[in-house]
Amino acid sequence: MAERTGAAERATDDSVRTLAIDIGGSGIKAITLDRQGKPLTKRVRVPTPRPATPKAVVRTVCRLAKMQPGFDRVSAGFPGVVKDGVVYSAPNLSKRWDSFDLQKALQNKLERPVRVANDAAVQGAGAVSGRGLELVITLGTGFGSALFADGRRIALELGHHPFHKGRTYEQELGARALAKKGRKKWMAYLREAIDDLKRTFNYDRLYIGGGNAKYIRFDLPSGVKVVRNIDGLLGGIALWSESETQHSAPPPPARRHPRRARRTRVDGARASAEKPERTQAAASAEAGTHTPATESPGDKLA
Repeated sequence: MAERTGAAERATDDSVRTLAIDIGGSGIKAITLDRQGKPLTKRVRVPTPRPATPKAVVRTVCRLAKMQPGFDRVSAGFPGVVKDGVVYSAPNLSKRWDSFDLQKALQNKLERPVRVANDAAVQGAGAVSGRGLELVITLGTGFGSALFADGRRIALELGHHPFHKGRTYEQELGARALAKKGRKKWMAYLREAIDDLKRTFNYDRLYIGGGNAKYIRFDLPSGVKVVRNIDGLLGGIALWSESETQHSAPPPPARRHPRRARRTRVDGARASAEKPERTQAAASAEAGTHTPATESPGDKLA
């Protein structure tokens, strides 16, 4: 209990420590970072369990966490469709991930605040410049993607979108395609994908990450670069910075209704003086009586 209290106190100052987790199709990695993203421990990697069910992955993450003592909060990148910490699909891991709240599960097990996002988004958060439209793709077991507009993360899942002759990006650029077709054919498809994505998004910069990015052996176009795998962990700090920015934004100003002017005795007297006197006919009408109109001399002669 004392350790949890100390963690809560540190989370409010510059000494906060973040346990960054990178969940991949073949391996799960962990490292502890300071608030500026500087590594405080060595990176630890263990194989992804098979089958990679939610229960097995959570157990593995908890085992890694025990090797990284003294953290105050947790960031995790996950290879699948993630929204608000909930996994909606992870075809390269297990069908059991459908609608699984990974963020809540890790928070309950680790007893620390947790943020979970798509792994490409986390890696991109650690690599992008924060200027213009920036696209991130990851080449690993599958094909991950994330889009950033002036540093703001936008949900994007391209892996299962059509790419080449009816086949998806993941089918042509995932690990299975690399093993089956060889590096030469795989790189030809990657060249085509880079051109295709440029026409589609007209991005300012494209970042390529993931374990299989190391097999690229051709000159990349201007504005395209390979990023380090460590960015998939360093982006965990950006994930929390993003959350803090959203929560620290001031609320919109409340609408203020114009104050009604106080009525003074002088105003009341002025209004009474300006009010026209009621005619006898008007007074009678209000009282429910009828006063005959006065005849003029002309009316009598008629």
